[in-house]
Amino acid sequence: MQLINGEAVRGRAPEKKYRARYLEVLNAAAKLFSAKGYQAATTTHIAEELGIHQASLYYYLKSKEQALEQICEIAIDGYVRFSQAIRKSRQPVTTKLRKLIFMHLITLELRPNFFKVFQENRKDLGDQARHRIGQQIRTYESNVESIIRQGIRAGALRADLNPVRATLALLALCNSVAVWWHVRSDEAIQLIAKDLADIFIKGAESGKAAAKPGV
Repeated sequence: MQLINGEAVRGRAPEKKYRARYLEVLNAAAKLFSAKGYQAATTTHIAEELGIHQASLYYYLKSKEQALEQICEIAIDGYVRFSQAIRKSRQPVTTKLRKLIFMHLITLELRPNFFKVFQENRKDLGDQARHRIGQQIRTYESNVESIIRQGIRAGALRADLNPVRATLALLALCNSVAVWWHVRSDEAIQLIAKDLADIFIKGAESGKAAAKPGV
């Protein structure tokens, strides 16, 4: 199931074909927003990138504002879903944190332009879209904070750890990778995720030999 124009689209054949093409359009838009900047890019540029007439583009996108909204919707929808699944799992909290960090960063490898546009341009969304997506961002942050609180309760993370500040620090650590990856380092995302998890967990863990799984 995928968000298309703000709605969940399921898998009948015509819808699958439309969805695949729609995602191609959004990929082209994200690439241009990332390269040219959102303010400078136009729907004409998107049509040219796709090799189609602008009139044909209107079948998928009415405006670049709609493109930005959909790019951000798809990006944050994935974060909410995987963080919720990790939060509800019965794995040890340190395992949850490692998986969360990896899943946060893998988007940068799979859809780097979506990641960059979401991080840099969500402030350019219209009021309604910014409010709606802001609520989803807060849901993601809440899921991350809940995992950290699970670790504190289980004794895996320090009892004096502030879960709100720890959440913000963890997300800032992950989001910073977009700034320096392929600029200062070309290492695989899997290795970067492992290193960041080591840095965060070693600073946050209680040091106890055993701890209960997060609940």
